Amino acid sequence: MGSSRHTTLRHALKEWAVAVRALERGETALVIRKGGIREKAFAVPRRRFLLLPGYEHQRPELIKPGFRKLMEGLSGLDDTGPLRFTSLAEVHAAYEISEPESLEAIEPYHMWTREYAESRFRWRPKKPLTVLLLRTYLLPEPVELPYRDAYGGCKSWIELEEVPVDGARPALDDEAFGRLADPALRALRDLEPAPVGG
Repeated sequence: MGSSRHTTLRHALKEWAVAVRALERGETALVIRKGGIREKAFAVPRRRFLLLPGYEHQRPELIKPGFRKLMEGLSGLDDTGPLRFTSLAEVHAAYEISEPESLEAIEPYHMWTREYAESRFRWRPKKPLTVLLLRTYLLPEPVELPYRDAYGGCKSWIELEEVPVDGARPALDDEAFGRLADPALRALRDLEPAPVGG
């Protein structure tokens, strides 16, 4: 992040707003994905991308009790207002989960209930789950963009105009991120790596 030239990003991952908040506060580093209804599979086209909070599908009963406090202020919002970005993520590691035992091994490290994680695993059973271990960076100021119809719908990625991200700082320092990420990495290390774009 320390480049002197102006840094911009054009791609954003749509993720539950409560998950974005957990990433920004350093309460988790794991995201589990299988792609939206419009996508044949989940792919990771970029190593760095903005995090776009989404509101439509998140429900308190689908996340572990310890994370439900993060839902405060997020109920009743929808995805048709201006896009508001407060963070970006960098893929620290990415793996594919094809076996129930592997999903069980990472259960302590993600924020979703066991039942919800298993339901995502069973949906489109021939496709693996993708587990992203993300390092999150906070933007110095929120960035708002007008909503466009092209951004809507059940899809994982959207492409934007160039969004400046100069001055973004890590949500956690190196030591704290290591404490959060290393146990999950140990649980993931024997899995098949997922391809990540440039």
